[in-house]
Amino acid sequence: MTMNLVESVGVRVPPSAPASFASSKGTSKRGGSVRSGFCKRDFSQNNANFGRSAVPLRFMYFRNDSWVNFSADVVETLRAGFLERKPIIETSIDGSKYIFDFKRMLQIEYSTGNCRSISWIDESGKCFFPSDFFSEEEFIESECREWDDYTSCNYKNKNCNCNPKIEIEVKIDRPSSKRKREEEPEVSSSYKAAGNDAVKCQRLEEGGDAKWPNTIRLNETDMTSMLVKDNFLKGIAKVDSGALVTSIYQCKRETHLDKARHEVFQKQNEVTKAARGTSNMVYAWFGASAKRVESVLAHGFGKPSKLPAADAYGIGIYLSPVGLPHLSAKLADVDGNGLKHLILCRVILGNVEKVEAGSEQRYPSSVDFDTGSDDPKNPKWYVVWSNIANMHILPESVVSFRPSNMQGQAPLRAVAGVKYSLEKLFSKIKSSLPPGKVQEILMIYSTYRAGMMAKDAFIKKLRQVAGDEVLRSAIQDINASG
Repeated sequence: MTMNLVESVGVRVPPSAPASFASSKGTSKRGGSVRSGFCKRDFSQNNANFGRSAVPLRFMYFRNDSWVNFSADVVETLRAGFLERKPIIETSIDGSKYIFDFKRMLQIEYSTGNCRSISWIDESGKCFFPSDFFSEEEFIESECREWDDYTSCNYKNKNCNCNPKIEIEVKIDRPSSKRKREEEPEVSSSYKAAGNDAVKCQRLEEGGDAKWPNTIRLNETDMTSMLVKDNFLKGIAKVDSGALVTSIYQCKRETHLDKARHEVFQKQNEVTKAARGTSNMVYAWFGASAKRVESVLAHGFGKPSKLPAADAYGIGIYLSPVGLPHLSAKLADVDGNGLKHLILCRVILGNVEKVEAGSEQRYPSSVDFDTGSDDPKNPKWYVVWSNIANMHILPESVVSFRPSNMQGQAPLRAVAGVKYSLEKLFSKIKSSLPPGKVQEILMIYSTYRAGMMAKDAFIKKLRQVAGDEVLRSAIQDINASG
């Protein structure tokens, strides 16, 4: 694998028409709306997708931050309707009636009106994804947010007491010499029915190595492995000279979906070269949690990267240059074995525009630009807009590494339960966290109080935002003070 750090910055490719879902009420996790209704531009863009698409080979729906395949019988029904160019069709799935709106890229449950986003890949290998997408759970959650006082909500006819006395068990782990096998993520029955495209979920082995979907582990003496490792260690040494690479996996591209993604990327590269003279393709790092890394490898890029608002340069997929892996490593969560994971990707930048810090830009500012950056001449971040991410980004390999501050630490284990008042816990941790994280915790807390988040999910989010060390220190202070 030849790694040109940057060919150039100056190529221009007309951006694909973004397909976003807009509404008058409710906000999705991506900042877009998840209530019914489209603005005229959004409808026009999605209608254009329907008009220019060949008959799809594959249909997918958005669930649990991933795109999941519909079962074969549902696909045949949708293909038949698409073949007749019907913009809306009705069908039953497992006894429930659904409406599929191809022009709005939505699946709507007939009896409840609940919606979720759909996408497809047509016979020519072209991918059609809405830029703002959401699951049924996010749709229901946005409905509940209309209760401004967060005092009560009805979640699928299940009344919640939204003003309980908040006193829950916070479990912080202690070191242990044993390692726990990570639970296998849920795979829907429709996805299992996808035949050759079924993807094995990630599991953590003894020793902390991860098995990723549709990849093969590289031997340490493999030339590609050595080249990737060398570039990673040179970059990460700027902040962590003791980081230890535990494994490198390379994408195999053997499934139909992976082959289609590769073909779409190659075609986009050819189109860019033909239009601009060069594709401005670079290698770059993408960092996220182990769960999202797995999702990207199995289904493609979905939700935008999460950065603090003040540090963000628009809303999209963030990748750092090949020489700056430590930046993407900051976006990668440590897993249960103390490892972080980065995906090395090929990225078609096209013509890069400067985006100001704190911007909420989601699309190119004009037809003259394709992607964004904090500084096109000396970039720390490349920002690929969500609506073109799966055409402009192609995963190549996954690097798993142990930060030096995690060396020798065993996976975390739960201590025997002691119950702490959350109000008391918050008062202890807020002085140890930046204002942005404190605000995020308060928002999570409000969602939990409103009955829209389960206790286990709340604890998990609290630990992700605050960090175990901060929580452990706070609990020790509470214990010391009696």
